[in-house]
Amino acid sequence: MEGKEQVYQPAENDRIRWVRYVLIVLVAEKIVQHIFVTLAFFLDWQGIGATVAVNPQVLLVLGAIAAILFALSLWGLLSQQKWAVNLIIGLALFDIIGEFVAQGTMGIVINVSFLVATVLLILALFYRWQAAKLER
Repeated sequence: MEGKEQVYQPAENDRIRWVRYVLIVLVAEKIVQHIFVTLAFFLDWQGIGATVAVNPQVLLVLGAIAAILFALSLWGLLSQQKWAVNLIIGLALFDIIGEFVAQGTMGIVINVSFLVATVLLILALFYRWQAAKLER
């Protein structure tokens, strides 16, 4: 190896590791977000129930379920369960569609929740695609 520099070539495994870490952070954010929004609906904090197009009680229940499922997906991701990324994809889609339903219009206000759900969906799809490549 004289005269040649050794260049680190990351394994495919290393290429998706950062995606997994970002997924963990984003899923944790979604858990916190859904807990706080659910509490806000429960307490009708600052009249939040009047700002949505559907029954706030429905959003309260769905928000609590989403928080639990995001927590389950975080556990699955941390314990490297194959199903976890599929659950994350489903929950991200649920969150995106939920923004349209809650706001009651196709021309929604783009908020942080919508952006995080979109990034979560894209990264989870990428992660699943890369993980499938590694299995071959």
